[in-house]
Amino acid sequence: MAEINRLEEAYNWNITRLADAFGLHRDTVRKRLKEAGVVPAGARNNANVYALKDAAPALFSETRVVEGMDPCRMHPGDRKDWFQSEVLRVKLEKEMRLLVPVEEAHREMSRLAKAVASGLDSLADLLERDAGLTPETIELVEKSTDALREMMYQSIIDDDEALDE
Repeated sequence: MAEINRLEEAYNWNITRLADAFGLHRDTVRKRLKEAGVVPAGARNNANVYALKDAAPALFSETRVVEGMDPCRMHPGDRKDWFQSEVLRVKLEKEMRLLVPVEEAHREMSRLAKAVASGLDSLADLLERDAGLTPETIELVEKSTDALREMMYQSIIDDDEALDE
């Protein structure tokens, strides 16, 4: 093992040691250091050594995933990997039923809206027959249910218009 005279030299590593420490191939380490323009901090036993504080960011700056990263700004290989991972993520979420196709969601919402509208339509008749409410009260119930149906309809229309914009 090389003799270290100063504490700072303990953090100056050669390409082999960097590769071993980070689980990378020596050629990968060499290429990334060169691409990042990291200059050797010195030499030990006729081998260049690099300051760990300079080498580590250079080794992992391209491969680190940053939330909100723009795929258009990635290198082509990284962009391809990112899109493939997104396709697989969406596929998994569909299989786990975390994502539902839009047609299925629309169909289920339509069924729900029809069931609610049908219930509202028959509510006045049900109350008149089973509860014995007066015609004035039944008229008030019909106005309330009509207003509720109109409000539901308007909400659906407003949502559709917002999606079209």
